[in-house]
Amino acid sequence: MLIEFRVSNYKSIREEQVFSLVASNSDNANCLENVIDRDLPGMKGVKYLKGAAIYGANASGKSSFMQALEFMKEFVTESATGRKPDQPTGRKAFMLDEQSRQGPSRFEVTFVYRGIRYQYGFAVNDSIVLEEFLTAYPKGSPQSWFLRKQDLQSEWPVSSLFKGHTGLQEKTRPNALYLSVGAQWNHPQLTPVYNWFTDDLQSLHLACDHNLMPTFTVVKYAYDPYVRRQIDTFLKSADFGINRLVFEDTAKQLGIMNGETTADGKPRGEMRGVTPKGFEHIHDGKAYLIEPTEESAGTQRFFSMAGPWIDILHHGRTVFIDELENSLHPVLVREMLKLLFSEQTNPNGAQVVFTTHNATLLDQTLIRRDQVWFTEKDDKGATHLYPLTDYSPRSGEALAKGYLAGRYGAIPFLEGGLRFDG
Repeated sequence: MLIEFRVSNYKSIREEQVFSLVASNSDNANCLENVIDRDLPGMKGVKYLKGAAIYGANASGKSSFMQALEFMKEFVTESATGRKPDQPTGRKAFMLDEQSRQGPSRFEVTFVYRGIRYQYGFAVNDSIVLEEFLTAYPKGSPQSWFLRKQDLQSEWPVSSLFKGHTGLQEKTRPNALYLSVGAQWNHPQLTPVYNWFTDDLQSLHLACDHNLMPTFTVVKYAYDPYVRRQIDTFLKSADFGINRLVFEDTAKQLGIMNGETTADGKPRGEMRGVTPKGFEHIHDGKAYLIEPTEESAGTQRFFSMAGPWIDILHHGRTVFIDELENSLHPVLVREMLKLLFSEQTNPNGAQVVFTTHNATLLDQTLIRRDQVWFTEKDDKGATHLYPLTDYSPRSGEALAKGYLAGRYGAIPFLEGGLRFDG
């Protein structure tokens, strides 16, 4: 479960921006199912949100915010094994002033994994890791497990509560994270933190132009009968007229066993053993097969989303999605969010943070005021991320109307409207 994310000097983000999924006490009477009630040591009475929507004009920095968390995840999971000793870190600094170009990019998350709250962060420049730290709260009080700084390479401050660290410092290259190295050596305190990044933190890109194949949904549909039934129900309830997906399973020809998974639980073999033949439609009691590429873009997108959405809810993951409504009708998006916010269909506290332009979702019967965020650029080209609660909107206020009228900012400023000369 994600509690907070902080980032500075990444792409269009210059100053530190703070995103929080802590529920506001002033909104406790609204959409009660939208919160996670978890009693953490040292956080008594604090509730957390099952998701948030981020609005903003095109090029305001919504994607930069999403990509910042993606970079953090990728650097954690790959810096120890996926980079050569002299390879750059890959960070992308704010480019519109020289100080930022040369300065560090900082990333920090506060999250909960298996009942323990952690605070982890690092700073990098183009070449090396400048800082890295990990604080844990197993009993509510902070325990600083390690603090790494560039000027302390020979002797990092390590807490006596942090066990089995001998030799890890020597194995950590300047362009790699200590956390990543520790997980590769199965360090008992670092591995759970690493696992949150690899297993629970995910991202989906719906704005990209993907074909239906290959897709996570098809693999899950073919190899998991339980998920197949759920996806069939999902499709039928969406009123697409689809009965089921017809596919050919050629896994045995390739030596891939049905249900075989990788170490992280994902189906092995990707699409090599599954060939979708088409969607079955029933009309007047007769079955008709329509090729996947002949279905509408919305149908293909919804089917592609079905597998990940069920997986998110089943495993209680924290997922960031860019442009959730892409090719989907607003009614379908609303219904998907209702599944996310429902205690019955989301019993494990899954969280979805998504960018959108869909103002119809700004409905206080669907989404809480503390679940709405905005991005806007200043006159220096830097992105600012801020919550709707900064404006103290009233309970029952027409949020969509206020947003489109510019009351909260984060909309295009078109003086005189769109025009062209010639």
